[in-house]
Amino acid sequence: MGTGDFICISMTGGAPWGFRLQGGKEQQQPLQVAKIRSQSKASGSGLCEGDEVVSINGNPCADLTYPEVIKLMESITDSLQMLIKRRLNALFLFPEDQYRPSSLQHLLGYFSLLIATLANQLMG
Repeated sequence: MGTGDFICISMTGGAPWGFRLQGGKEQQQPLQVAKIRSQSKASGSGLCEGDEVVSINGNPCADLTYPEVIKLMESITDSLQMLIKRRLNALFLFPEDQYRPSSLQHLLGYFSLLIATLANQLMG
């Protein structure tokens, strides 16, 4: 996807999350958010169409097929954390977001998810 920002997205409350994915290893395409349902958990979390999914709850997605991703998503019961990569030229969900500095909580969430993703890659 080129250069971009890595962002930690968190949702709670279980499915439905309100987004659809596309891509996967068997399609030789990065796993991306294809569609977001309005007024859903996904739309409220800041997830955007076109975001590349790097990991889901610490599980790296680069080598997963689409059916494996669906199986992983179906196993999630309450809390969903996604590390996503967003293109630098992507539109912001809220205009003020482009001027808001990252909060400490956002950074801690990002680093903990990044560490879990890297640990899973090294162990897998």
